[in-house]
Amino acid sequence: MFKSLYSRIAIYTITVILLSAILSFFISNVYYHFNLKPKNDQKIMTTLKDARQFDAAQQHQVSTSFFKHLADMNYQIMTVDNYGHKHFYGADFRKDTLSATNIQRVLQGHDYHGIAKQPFQLLVTGFFDNETDNTVGVRFKSSEGYVAVFMRPDIGQTFSEFRIFLALLIILLLIISISLIIASTYAIIKPIQSLKYATERLMHGDFDTPIKQTRTDEIGILQYRFDTMRQSLKQVDAMRQHFVQNVSHEMKTPLTHIHHALTQLQASDDKATQQTIINDLFTITSRLSDLTRELLILSELDNASHIQLNSTIQLDLLLQDLIRHEQYLIERKNIIVYAELLPSSLLGNERLMHQAFENLLRNAIKYTNNEGAINIKLQHRNNHVHFTIQNDGQPMTKEAQLHIFDRFYKVNSNDTSNGLGLSITQAIVQLHHGHIEVESNNLIGTQFTVILPFKP
Repeated sequence: MFKSLYSRIAIYTITVILLSAILSFFISNVYYHFNLKPKNDQKIMTTLKDARQFDAAQQHQVSTSFFKHLADMNYQIMTVDNYGHKHFYGADFRKDTLSATNIQRVLQGHDYHGIAKQPFQLLVTGFFDNETDNTVGVRFKSSEGYVAVFMRPDIGQTFSEFRIFLALLIILLLIISISLIIASTYAIIKPIQSLKYATERLMHGDFDTPIKQTRTDEIGILQYRFDTMRQSLKQVDAMRQHFVQNVSHEMKTPLTHIHHALTQLQASDDKATQQTIINDLFTITSRLSDLTRELLILSELDNASHIQLNSTIQLDLLLQDLIRHEQYLIERKNIIVYAELLPSSLLGNERLMHQAFENLLRNAIKYTNNEGAINIKLQHRNNHVHFTIQNDGQPMTKEAQLHIFDRFYKVNSNDTSNGLGLSITQAIVQLHHGHIEVESNNLIGTQFTVILPFKP
């Protein structure tokens, strides 16, 4: 029964209504007992005494017709004479529970307040107890002596039409309320059910079917965010497929070359040819090793929650070491490196920062013309470290500048790199709460700028 939210909300709401009705009855019953019951007793007693006073003023002898007329005013009456004879007028009492002691006290001239003295019962309202002890009583004078008269309102007669109206009202209230509760619950649950079906589609890889926002409340916001999540998952899935395709391509090409080279090596007896093939194999396996290493770095950056960024990095010293380590490549192309490095320190992961700036330096060396120049600057601006590296090589196209940080992107198809270096650099810079920019044109060549938070 409670497996669905629909039935749970409907049953909870109906239960709340029923419990509210029961609690309201209990509170009303307590209020009647302690507040209204004494007032009701006094009001009926006043009416009965007024009737006695009226009869005495008219100098009438108390008779059966008098009590019949009084009963016609929607009262139930019981009279008891000195001999214990009882007479009833109006509607019948359900029970005759009045004790002889109380009757005798009234005959002796004492007033009887049975309504006010009715015992409190939590589940029963004393107002509706149709019994002779739930009355008020006084003594009337007759030609034959005194008569004890006990009276209470005839609730059944007084509220007969109202009871029908009230019963009809309650029945219709329950029917309409329950119907509206079920309908409103369905209206609430329907968009949630659609979200459930949408998540099932997402589980099966359907990221194309949109999730419509049908409301403006919290559920509507949830629908909007689910659809935003669907779009994000669609992008991630497309990136994943593209990534797998690129990795497969990057792995397939060198593996094909290795297979071809091994076939040639097996078929050749010439020592020089064999040495050339072996050198090619070393080059290819080195590229595969670089690819594997960079894929591992990307995987680490994609799950960066465990990476520690609390080491103090002396960036100017790190750059000096990088320039010194790459001196062989620099001298081979007769490149002049101009370095202006202000002492700079920041918090981060030194291993990853070394990788990021190594990628930028090697990239600059790779695309700088022979006998060209590379300008490196490390400056301080607005509590940030600004690093720029500029080379005078062939500038990039606008299209290349838009995609230069994409994974596996290559400026030209003849590039022997795997296209991951700048993507790794950008991820490392962003991990350190910085950002990287590129500018490339005929005036300056190509310039990369890295801006990082400064640690004084």
